[in-house]
Amino acid sequence: MIVPGTCRIAATLLALALASGSAHAEIHKCSQGERIVYQSSPCPPGSQSLTLPEALPPPSAYTVEEARSRAKNDIAEAEALRKRDEKSAATREKARAAASKQETDCTRLLDKINQAEAKAEPSKQQKKTLKSDQRKYRKECGAL
Repeated sequence: MIVPGTCRIAATLLALALASGSAHAEIHKCSQGERIVYQSSPCPPGSQSLTLPEALPPPSAYTVEEARSRAKNDIAEAEALRKRDEKSAATREKARAAASKQETDCTRLLDKINQAEAKAEPSKQQKKTLKSDQRKYRKECGAL
């Protein structure tokens, strides 16, 4: 007894089997003057037949797994390097900001010292503050 649709399935399978046979057709590499041509038929007269490179065998499961492992390690190292670079950039930015703040503070302190020294007759308290500011400037900003 034939089940409905069985013929259709059998015909489809037969068509696929016949079509897959033509997928393994030969490929010919021909040199026609300066051009290289790939074709399914043999090279025509007047052209030179060139040899195709041998196809490489697929890599073994071990080789594939080893490559994946190396790739994971490379990705991890790249990520660690990126994080280290970000941290280093943040540290440099903090150092630049601190240097800029110190420069601003030193400039203000020097202006304050110069204004205090320019006074004709400073009071005792102003002289004491001036001496303190001069010591602070030498300590934090270098020599006067």
